Parts: sequence; structure tokens; C-alpha cells
Amino acid sequence: MAGKLLSYSGILTKVKSMSSNLITTEDYNVISTIDNVPDFISFLKKQPAYSNMFSQLDEKSLHRGDIERIITNGIYEDYAKIYRFASGSMRDILKLIFFRYEVNFLKSCLLHVFHKDNTYNLNSLNAFFANHSKLDTNKLAATKTMDEFIANLKGTIYHNLFTTLYHSNHHTFFDYAMELDVFYFKTVWKSKDKLLKGAEKKSFTDCIGKQIDLLNIMWIYRSKRFYAMDDSAILSIIIPINYKLKKDNFTKLIEAKTIEEFLNILNDTYYHSINDSFHDESIELIYRNLMSKIYMDNSKKYPNSISPILSYLFLKEQEIDRLTNALECIRYQLKPKEILEYVL
Repeated sequence: MAGKLLSYSGILTKVKSMSSNLITTEDYNVISTIDNVPDFISFLKKQPAYSNMFSQLDEKSLHRGDIERIITNGIYEDYAKIYRFASGSMRDILKLIFFRYEVNFLKSCLLHVFHKDNTYNLNSLNAFFANHSKLDTNKLAATKTMDEFIANLKGTIYHNLFTTLYHSNHHTFFDYAMELDVFYFKTVWKSKDKLLKGAEKKSFTDCIGKQIDLLNIMWIYRSKRFYAMDDSAILSIIIPINYKLKKDNFTKLIEAKTIEEFLNILNDTYYHSINDSFHDESIELIYRNLMSKIYMDNSKKYPNSISPILSYLFLKEQEIDRLTNALECIRYQLKPKEILEYVL
């Protein structure tokens, strides 16, 4: 046990230091008052986590897409720093996290297949990402058709998935993206039991299990409220894994005829506390806040484990989403109050 604690001390100290550089609520208040994109970049140049990325760049000549890719690269750079400090079981868990980044990359490539006027720009991927993935990122980034996309996946775990989907009724970006998400969660859920044990397994299981439950609740709710999908269609897009959301309640949520019935059923589940939030907040905000709490609670419960690292990476991803949202708001010259509503 002492050896394990010692092996974690260095990486946890590193993560604590990185956490101190996260953008604060006060920072977002400042961002909301920024009038233009060059001033937004000037602000980022003064932030420790982004200063190196923007220091050599002229804020007046950067395009929106370039800025978003540079900001997004922040998660990969932080992951790389953490990975270099990690060893043994820590790296096994981090590889599961990297799997998610790989899936996100494939989604971005798919977007460009469906919007043929664009090519995925690899500037948002550092050398570490490319070196640790079996994907031929350059070929996939330049892909223009689904036939070419699938051919470029040969030799990877994704090839059979996309071949099967291609020869089914799944032909939209939404279909491919949803099936890719389901594939990711099923693979990770199965892999964790082989790779992890002890506090690592308990913490990771709790985080990923609750994430699956919440995503399924979100997808069912959204399918019923906005798309009027039937039960069979909903079943085709949910993740077939139950954690705290028991199977009978899960089935009842899918079969609910109205939103009111859906919320009444949800009120009898482990996630009953979010019921009232559906009336006051967006479902995305509910999900983000709950996942933040889940990661933070696990960090407190298992402080000398991978939990604080997982929590930091989640918070960093949220930060990147907020900064890219802020960039859009500033471009459209929204008022400070409106910017804060979108960002926070």
C-alpha cells in the first residue's frame, strides 16, 4: 500500500498544480465583458494553461476554426503530461480515457465525410495522440466518402462496426455517431473488469456507470420530447447497460407515453433528485452539473487513486466547451449577461 501511495503522490501533485490553472468563475465574468475575438485571445495568452499555445500567434490573424482547434488541443496536451507521470494500472485507466478521445476524433472525421467541403485539421492533435493510436489519422482526416472511411479503418477495432452499419439502415451522421458512442461504452464497461481492481475499479465503475445512466435518461427524454420516437427506435440508440438505473425502471422510461409519465417514473429511481431540474434547466446543464459532482465525490472518497485525475480531465473538457461557447458568443456580440448564461 505504501508503494502504491508513493507512486501516486507525484502524479496527484502534478494534477493538483494543473487544476490551479483551470479557468475560474471570475475569469468567465471577465470573458463575458470582452468585445471582440482578438481581445479574447489576448486574455487566453495571459492564462497559464493557454499562454504557450497562443504566445507566438497573432490574435488579429487567427480564424475561428484555428482558435477552436488550439483550445481543444489543451485537453490532449494535459493528457500527455499526466500520461508521462503515470505507470502501471494508472496508464491502463488513462488508455480507456484515450479511447474516448479517439472516438471523438472519428466523429469529427465523420462530420467532414457528410460535409464534403471540409477536411479535418490535425492541428488539434499533438504528436502524442498520433503515436498512441492505431488509427491512420492522416488518411482518416482526408476521407471524403464512407467507402474510403471504412477502408481506412482496416486493422482497427472500428472496422467491423462501421462495415456492419454501412450495410444496414444506418446512413446518417447521427446514426453513426450514436452507434460509435454505444460501442465505446460497451467496450469500456467490459474492459474495466479486466484491467482494474480495488479503488480504481470502484471509482471508474461509479463514474462511467452513472454517466451511462444519465446519457440514457437524456437520450430517452430528448427522443420523447423533441422527436416523438417510438419505443423500438429509442431502444436502438440507448446504451444496453444498467448501473444505478434498474432494468425495470429503464424499460418503463422507454415505454412512457408522455413526458409527465416519464418524470413520474424517474421520480422512483436512483436519479429522482434531478426530476425538478427538468422544469428549470436544460438537460445538458443537468448532465454537466451531475457529472461534475460525481467526479468530485469520487475524488473525495478515493483521494489516493486515479479519481482526482479523472475529475481533472472531465473539468478540463468542460472548460474547453465553455471557452469555445464563449468564443461564439463574442463573435456574435452577445451582451455579458447572455454570454454568462450560455457559458455557465
